[in-house]
Amino acid sequence: MRKRGETELPALNTRRWTIGRKAAVLQALRSGALTLDQALERYALSVEEIRAWERQLERHGLYGLRATRVQIYRRGEAS
Repeated sequence: MRKRGETELPALNTRRWTIGRKAAVLQALRSGALTLDQALERYALSVEEIRAWERQLERHGLYGLRATRVQIYRRGEAS
């Protein structure tokens, strides 16, 4: 049984990164339950990806971890 307040880490084979899964990894990194090297190896992530998650969380809270599709706007088209 988990202790209250502990975050369950995503499965090793995680490929779809939801807000909750990203937040769980970031929380584990902040609490020391997971090192950066462990996270990189365990989830096949890059340092840049994790740092981007951290920036998004700091700037926009949990909503910032939401995955969005890149949208391309052409000059002259209405947005």
